[in-house]
Amino acid sequence: MPHITTSALLASPRSYLLDSATRYGLISRTLHWLTAAIVLLQFSVVLAWRGYGETSFTLTLSNIGPHGSLGVLLLLITLLRAGWAFLNRQQRPSPAAGLRGALAHTVHLTFYALLIALPTLAILRQYGRGGALDVYGLPLFNAAEREIPWMINIANLVHSPLAWLLLALGIGHVAMALMHHFGFKDKMLSRMAEPINRY
Repeated sequence: MPHITTSALLASPRSYLLDSATRYGLISRTLHWLTAAIVLLQFSVVLAWRGYGETSFTLTLSNIGPHGSLGVLLLLITLLRAGWAFLNRQQRPSPAAGLRGALAHTVHLTFYALLIALPTLAILRQYGRGGALDVYGLPLFNAAEREIPWMINIANLVHSPLAWLLLALGIGHVAMALMHHFGFKDKMLSRMAEPINRY
């Protein structure tokens, strides 16, 4: 069986699925925008409950996006993104040169770290306090008579500050993307947002 390289795939009609030096492919874009949608829904649910308490609106939001279910999905998608980024590492768009590029790279790595750490901490806390966890009805573990203090304590200590850090970075990320598009008028945003030519 012949060895098929990534370069050969990029030359094929299916290259729109993969990343290239000038834009992100369909798979990267799908994972990116799914991540953004889940994070937005997570914070919408949290902020709605903080602002309005238990209402029909907040209950509907919670039914659409149960916090635990979304957290597990977010963790899985982030791990897929990390793996896909590694596979495409040789043909992804290059970061900007100099300090700006280094800063952007650091922010992206921080995003990945937070998107893995936050749901992991929440899962540890739920397990440590003996709670059950399911993903839209699919059970991951059942409730039990257990208490593991270190799992609970570390999550209680850092989960909330890290969540607000993620929100702040997300707002900054959106602001910078819009600045690049409307202020610098470069092609930065189009790498992830413009239509992809499939052929």
